[in-house]
Formats: sequence, C-alpha cells, structure tokens
Amino acid sequence: MRKKTVVKKKARSDTSTKAKKTVRKKRVVKSRVPKTRNGKTYTEAQYFQKIRNGLRNAFRFWVPMMSALKKASRPSQSPNKRLKTEYQCAECLNWFPRTGVQIDHKIPCGELNKYEDIVPFIKNLTQEDASSYQVLCKKDHKTKTELERTERIKKRKENE
Repeated sequence: MRKKTVVKKKARSDTSTKAKKTVRKKRVVKSRVPKTRNGKTYTEAQYFQKIRNGLRNAFRFWVPMMSALKKASRPSQSPNKRLKTEYQCAECLNWFPRTGVQIDHKIPCGELNKYEDIVPFIKNLTQEDASSYQVLCKKDHKTKTELERTERIKKRKENE
C-alpha cells in the first residue's frame, strides 16, 4: 500500500480574495552512500552512470550498428502508408516499426563501475564488425538484458 502524504494547510491571516496557500513540509532523506563526486553531489554510482550514458549517447549512430539495422530491414508491408520500413527481430523473427526494435550487442558491453572498466567498455561498445550487433524487439531485448544482468550478479557474488 502506498502511504498518503499529509498536507497541512496554513490559513492566511489576511482576508483578501487570493486563494489560500498550501504549504508542504519536505521530508529530508539522508543518503546511505557517501556522495564523493561533483562537489559531493554524486555518489560513485551516479558518477559512473553519467560516464556510461555519455558514451552510449556518443556512439548511438556507430556505422556498424546502423548497417546491422539496415540488414534487418525491409520495405513496409503494413497498411499504414506513413510507415516506410520494418525491422525483423533476430529472436522472434517478427517485423516491427523502428520504434519497436533496439540494437543489441551480441557481446555485452560489460560494467562500468571503476576506471579500469572504461577501456573494455568502449572496446565492446564500438565493435567494428556489423555481425557483432543484432536487432531485437523491445520485449526480447529486455529479456536478454535481464538474463545477462542476473549472470553478472551471480559471477560477482562468486568472486567475493
């Protein structure tokens, strides 16, 4: 069950026609993880998340990725005339519009949690061979990503 936030209303002392102002008390939540980055405003995880997102954004239109996408395409056979191209999922072999598919790295990029992870992450992110990428529908991509994530967590626990 969700907790309801209690809003205390404070009546104004004047009797003007302005609406009564609602005052909300903010609850201060202390971070459990120390914030050591960016003037003590980011945790280590937030810091490396920014780096990871920036790298992924910078290489969104990597030519081998785009050629893998082009290989999985065909002219649309949908009755929707606005849809020009469809893409085939490599897993379920169904056809989807561009918004329904995502480009997946066959070799996972890996984690980026410390400086030593940056070079392997970039090497896996920017594979030069188009066969290193596959086009998956969003459902299949999510399933594959979650499976890789659970394997990574098991591996990490075994190493501890």
